[in-house]
Amino acid sequence: MRELWSCFILHMIHSARGDSSCPAGAGAACVADETITASQVIRQMPSMPPAPTPQVDLIAQEMNELKSLLKLGEERMGFLKELQGAASSKGLLSVAQVHALTERLPLLSEVASQGEKEPIAAAEDFLLTKAALPLVEPAVQVEWLLLRNPRPPTTSSSSSSTPQSQMPTCLLAAAQADGKVHLFSPSGELVFSFNTGHDQIVTHMVTSPTHEEHLIATGDSGGAIRVHRVSVRQRRASKEEKLARSNSTDEKVSQYLGPQWNITVQAHRQLQLPVGDDAPTLTALAIANHKSSGEIVAGDSKGRISVFAKNGTLKAHVDATAMEGPGVEGLHSYHSQVLFRAGMEWGYVSLDKAEVKHIDCPNFEGRVADIAVDTQQLSKVLLSDEGGAVWVFNVKNRKDCELEKRFPAGEAEGALQLAAIRGFVIGLQKNPSPSKDPGVSSSSILALNMSQPVGRRRPGETGAGGHVIWRRQRLAVRDWTVQRKQHGDLIALLSADGREVEILEVLMQVYTPPPSSDPFSNFKLPVMACAVVLLLGYQFLKQKKGGSAFGAGSRGKYGKSDFASLLNKKKMGAGGLGGLKGKR
Repeated sequence: MRELWSCFILHMIHSARGDSSCPAGAGAACVADETITASQVIRQMPSMPPAPTPQVDLIAQEMNELKSLLKLGEERMGFLKELQGAASSKGLLSVAQVHALTERLPLLSEVASQGEKEPIAAAEDFLLTKAALPLVEPAVQVEWLLLRNPRPPTTSSSSSSTPQSQMPTCLLAAAQADGKVHLFSPSGELVFSFNTGHDQIVTHMVTSPTHEEHLIATGDSGGAIRVHRVSVRQRRASKEEKLARSNSTDEKVSQYLGPQWNITVQAHRQLQLPVGDDAPTLTALAIANHKSSGEIVAGDSKGRISVFAKNGTLKAHVDATAMEGPGVEGLHSYHSQVLFRAGMEWGYVSLDKAEVKHIDCPNFEGRVADIAVDTQQLSKVLLSDEGGAVWVFNVKNRKDCELEKRFPAGEAEGALQLAAIRGFVIGLQKNPSPSKDPGVSSSSILALNMSQPVGRRRPGETGAGGHVIWRRQRLAVRDWTVQRKQHGDLIALLSADGREVEILEVLMQVYTPPPSSDPFSNFKLPVMACAVVLLLGYQFLKQKKGGSAFGAGSRGKYGKSDFASLLNKKKMGAGGLGGLKGKR
């Protein structure tokens, strides 16, 4: 095609010149003329029109695209069938290749849907194991006992003053089935043990929710409830102990080794569930802080709630359930609020009016597995269902219920036990069908972010959006308890056999965005200083001007002689008037 086009151009050049050859002896000049003439001819040639673009309607284009996709899919299917046949036959592929092609894997759609449920950080970044306590006898329940905030040590100028060890902010109580209770320090040291005095098996133990009173209440299978008061003070040696220590010839050992607290436990009162025609069993127990005093709230298997006053008298005995079921399954006390759960029912227990108020929230159906109150906003109630999902409701005036957010269930099956800390929710998930292999974990601890909306962030936004902060797999857990602190919350986990307690410290802080920068923030202080100076100057000038018009200021303006002459003129004027009157 290129040769034909060149011949056509040369033919046009010769036609334009009127001859078909160069004269003899022309040489290179004739070639130059032909070159110039060729460029001129090319510019004079008309431009060729572009090829027309094929046009097809939209439906036909979509059909063509689908046909191409179907053809490509058929080719891929043929290739995969050949690969499947090669994997099934022997000798074509290696053992590793066959294993990689035939191994069963989860569906990609299911894996992609678990994105929001996967943890976004490692649990080792937030959990710190403080102590592991081996127990001689198995325990059935553990609870944290909150103590009063320690006072700062007073400084003394005396050289004989001895340093005092810091008092603990909480103690861990571990109850056994025979009624014996052990008290441990947060560092894992056994500080005291006592017997609660129950005649039957102990099934429940609760502690006071605030540091106003240090109470431990235990309940047994017969419905008996015993309350003990715990007193913790700084340990001080008596005169006899100091004298015996100074006169002793044994090797001297520091008196500050070991616990420096004097702990005493005293039986406060004993209660009994009301027994009528039937014999209900104790199913839930709580201590409520009502009017700065601890009141005992108990739930039984018949769905009734009993409220005992501080002196032990029965204040109320009301029915809390409207449907048949296992009765009151749990009680949660936080400050002055007491919540109950019983199957699909839940609500508040009013200690003043001695009544039960049921709450019906929208979009929530099913059984309530656990219940808790948010520590930052008391109107927020946290619920967990049987599927493992966590619901956050805002209950205003204990009447209007509004759904704020819902955390979907995780990978493992089973309900979550909840505990609220500042800005987060700590959950314990137990496997309903524990593995026979003791080395396989059958429970997990996780943290949910309360300060972030549920779901991952949109593309372009910084930071991860998963609501699960961290998750830690571990062996089966029989019971657990969480203690909220100002710096570093504490978690105690009781093993499934009840012979070991692990104390963990949670190092998590709520993210607070930095304050927005104000362009006029640097001018606020100078402007305020100028305003103060102007105000003081105005008051000074006002006082100076007012004092010069009268009073002592007038003497400074006119002088003493001028003031005396004014007085003489006034007297003379009065005398002159008197003389005129006499003449008349």
